[in-house]
Amino acid sequence: MTGRRLGNRTTMGRLFIGILLIAMFLISYNWHRQYFQESMRYFLRTCLAPTNHEQPLPKETPPPPKTKLQLEIDAIFDKIERRIPKVTFTNFNQTTSARNSRTSIVNQWEIYCIGEELVVQIDMFDHLGNRKTYGGDFIRPRLISPQLGAAISGTVRDFNNGSYHVHFPLYWAGKVKVHILLFYPSEGVAALWRSRHSSQGVIGFQGKFEKFGKEAVTTCGFKLPKVDGKEICDYRDTEYEEVFQCYKFSNFTCESLNEMRGYDLHASYLTPEEKKIFQRSNIVVEIPQQFSPITVTQCRKRTLKPKCQTGMSSPLPSGYFYNNTWNPVYCNMTLYRSPDNFIRCLQGKKLFLIGDSTLRQYIMHFTEEIKIVKYFRYHLRGFQKWALSLEAMNMEKDIYVSYKRHGFPLEHDDFYYIKEDLYASRQIDQLAGGKDTIIAITMGQHFRQFPLKIFIQRAINIRRALERLFLRSPDTKVILKTENTREIYAPEERQGDFHGYTQYLVLRKVFHGINVGFVDAWDMTVASGTADVHPPDYTFEGIISLTFTFAC
Repeated sequence: MTGRRLGNRTTMGRLFIGILLIAMFLISYNWHRQYFQESMRYFLRTCLAPTNHEQPLPKETPPPPKTKLQLEIDAIFDKIERRIPKVTFTNFNQTTSARNSRTSIVNQWEIYCIGEELVVQIDMFDHLGNRKTYGGDFIRPRLISPQLGAAISGTVRDFNNGSYHVHFPLYWAGKVKVHILLFYPSEGVAALWRSRHSSQGVIGFQGKFEKFGKEAVTTCGFKLPKVDGKEICDYRDTEYEEVFQCYKFSNFTCESLNEMRGYDLHASYLTPEEKKIFQRSNIVVEIPQQFSPITVTQCRKRTLKPKCQTGMSSPLPSGYFYNNTWNPVYCNMTLYRSPDNFIRCLQGKKLFLIGDSTLRQYIMHFTEEIKIVKYFRYHLRGFQKWALSLEAMNMEKDIYVSYKRHGFPLEHDDFYYIKEDLYASRQIDQLAGGKDTIIAITMGQHFRQFPLKIFIQRAINIRRALERLFLRSPDTKVILKTENTREIYAPEERQGDFHGYTQYLVLRKVFHGINVGFVDAWDMTVASGTADVHPPDYTFEGIISLTFTFAC
């Protein structure tokens, strides 16, 4: 009996211990449940799952598909980029030397006639006298007769082996001289292209927020990097996919941005060896000639040309100077010199100038030189306060002239009012148009400091706005003026003419086939040899005369 009781007690003790252990386990599980679950998951993944050392990583979210606008921008950019030489060098002496290079006449004849063509070959050599084996040099050729006030640009064919043919059409009789400048060697062209696309631009921007008499100045730009603790104001035009940004200040709303200024960052993306290329003695150098001037004679009758009209295709070269007067090669231009010439064109009309200071020259000419209109609430002269929008009128002749900037970006050291700064495409959208409306547009000089795609996008958006304008008002006269060449020794990374040339090619591509008057100011300023972003005298006369020949 005593043994049976002892056995029962042993059984009861074991049962109690078992229950106690289970209770302790459950309490411990509840206390460490998360750790236990993670351990079990790790055990199942690493020990029981099949081994596969090549499991794919989780897929990243793919970028959104490109819009139709972005695809068109890329296509034009790629076309321009194919022109850029893919060259590198380790020593300055390996770059193209204008002084060592040679020219020769390809079609050597006894008699040259008006209407024919002179073809000149250029063979490039480096500074050590070695023959160049690739192309891509930035060449500026002209055929000139200084005593006749005559000049024309040439078109360059690059054989991509160090040799070029320059084609000069012959349009006047007399002695003509070939003048060819090596503006930048191919190595410099490649360096400038890389530099232009190495950053968001070599110009910085500051925005001024204003609220209840208080001001705050912040950094702005096309695309700002994200910074901890800083909110970004996004100023976006969704239809045209245009955007610029500013860092937001606390206690200021994004809508309180009131003024903007652009300033030189003094940034350079050229290597020390590349900078040697752009020393003044090495750029814009004339290539020596091994032949004398030639004589051109009048051998045949001149063909008749139609009046210049919008929608005409502009060839290359587009015209020539003779007696310091511009002559388009494809149409007849009316010469606008006297106040009466302009009054006859502009009477009863509204003229809208949208662009930069090279179009502001027009309103300055009307108000300060020939005085056919008077400024409204502006009492300065010249380029003082040049960033201001301007209006001028002649109540008696019913003439209205407006000048507005093309919108962001604008290189201007002083703060300027930005609230009225609409993109050129938006300004066009706001105009009713009609037979008594003339719109003149230009852009370029303030885009040279930024990647080319920004300029391409702006050009395409202007074309889109014009296409809509022509649907609602097909009789509106629209003139597109290309940018001018500028000072030869302008800072090459910020304002150099090679950047302007690529933008000129973009405009020729984007506006081909649309019903605008194409004023090829680039070709005019190359032909005249002007080295001023605001060309004086007969060059400006040619630009403004062709503009209003198209308009009237």
